[in-house]
Amino acid sequence: MLGIPRLNSLRQLKRCPELFKCRRVTRNWIRLTFAYLGLKKPPFQISMPTGDFAFSEVSDVATFWQIFCAEVYPVSQTDHTIIDAGANIGIFTLYALLRAGTSHVIAIEPAPDSCARIRSLLRSHNVESRCTLHHIALGAYEGETTIQLAPASQFRRTGIEGVRVLMKKLDSFVSGPIDFLKMDVEGAEACVIRSASPMALGQIRRIAMEYHPQEPLPGLLALLQARGFRISRVRDDGEGYGLLWLDRDIAGSNN
Repeated sequence: MLGIPRLNSLRQLKRCPELFKCRRVTRNWIRLTFAYLGLKKPPFQISMPTGDFAFSEVSDVATFWQIFCAEVYPVSQTDHTIIDAGANIGIFTLYALLRAGTSHVIAIEPAPDSCARIRSLLRSHNVESRCTLHHIALGAYEGETTIQLAPASQFRRTGIEGVRVLMKKLDSFVSGPIDFLKMDVEGAEACVIRSASPMALGQIRRIAMEYHPQEPLPGLLALLQARGFRISRVRDDGEGYGLLWLDRDIAGSNN
């Protein structure tokens, strides 16, 4: 889950470009900025060039800002195949489809109500034909697990309690080159990487992923480097949380 900002989070001069990006995203940029600063609470909606976006939870605002305005998950306009692992309500899926106009997104999300929001969101922006949505959990084995439904959508975890859902390994979604993998699977990231075959991981060119306290960062970095990825950037958010950006060379990649 991308962190919820503090009131002074936009006072840093280096973050001013985010405001300009916000103005390009929506004509309701003042409303969105006030919400990001904690001065307005959901529910509310904004208008975008391709359709509307409705915010239901405070965490929706933080995630939307980080993806559309801070662009923490950088998508290239020439990316063709993108995986959104832990798609939640579809904010990154929408961003990727709008940013890379010829792309196809494979969205993976275990919560049934979040899947319903994804379908509605993509339909309202007329991009649903370029997304394959899987109501499935991503994990370490093929079988079943559970997904929490009680907490806010951004905080749900699998394997603890809740409704039953199918679980598959990353290999099930990699049938060819993957330009970008965005992963936010609430602490299961190390299990997902460990269980993936070298053939599947070798197809992935770039990764941006959240990391969580369940796997200490040094071990996670060593695991990823052992699988052939280069660590291009680490953002430490404290208390075992943060973001990683990784890449690798793939012969014949489109960039």
